[in-house]
Amino acid sequence: MRVLLIGANGQLGFELWRNLQLQQEVVPTTRDGSEISGMNTLGLDLTDATDIELKLKNIKPDIICNAAAFTAVDAAEAEQEQARLINTEAVDKLSHYAKLHESLLIHYSTDYVFSGQGEDAWTEKDETGPLSVYGQTKLAGEEAIIKSGCEFLILRTAWVFAERGHNFLRTMLRLAQERDEISVVNDQAGTPTWAHTLAVATAAALYLPQTGIYHVTNAGSTTWFGFAKHIFEQAEKIGLLERQPKLTPIATDAYPTAAPRPKNSVLNCEKFEKIFNVKLPHWTTALQLCMQRMKP
Repeated sequence: MRVLLIGANGQLGFELWRNLQLQQEVVPTTRDGSEISGMNTLGLDLTDATDIELKLKNIKPDIICNAAAFTAVDAAEAEQEQARLINTEAVDKLSHYAKLHESLLIHYSTDYVFSGQGEDAWTEKDETGPLSVYGQTKLAGEEAIIKSGCEFLILRTAWVFAERGHNFLRTMLRLAQERDEISVVNDQAGTPTWAHTLAVATAAALYLPQTGIYHVTNAGSTTWFGFAKHIFEQAEKIGLLERQPKLTPIATDAYPTAAPRPKNSVLNCEKFEKIFNVKLPHWTTALQLCMQRMKP
């Protein structure tokens, strides 16, 4: 089986490259075809419809794994066309190819498709209601996949982190080196999710591909403040930080952003665990394992 991996240089894409190659032939792509740690990739520009069609025609994938997206949530408010091209239009083209050639499309979506209201963890059956352009374009991508009629796995996730790429973990560690005091939002709930967990879960799903929409995060939940607290405690313990900065909890209103954030981003993953017979580890365990890779 040949897998077209889109976004191999991202934090999730890199972990997928590591894991899927144990089962499948993986063709890794990046937007500019740049090397990753000395390994070659193929250029694929999701904003270019002609390029998408050409690469699909040449590669002839049995599985399309789309780990790329326009994820700059605040920037999407101003760059709506760019977000739409990548999160919706490109996904529409991938899904139509998958339908025509009987390929499986694996696509990653987000907690941002929900309004974030209420206290219960979101299930796959709950009504969507995105608050931001990012969430709206990601939901439109989901709808395009379903409408195409292709075989698909849509995996919604949240608060992804890894030892590489742009994410909350790396941002907090950088700020801790620059500042003595850091303020972090404490009234938004979610589940930090290690990219490695998500990649391993994806590989497990390929053993028994039951198409549909699934929620996949690590277990448990916290706030951004709680996430930061664990990061600093673990960093000091393993020698990534000499000392922890003073951490102050603040309300969302005290940290205004261009795009509104969901107050409640916790996803219920029971469906995925039951269907694919897996146990998703707690986010604190995943964080510790991830940070062990970052030890000096």
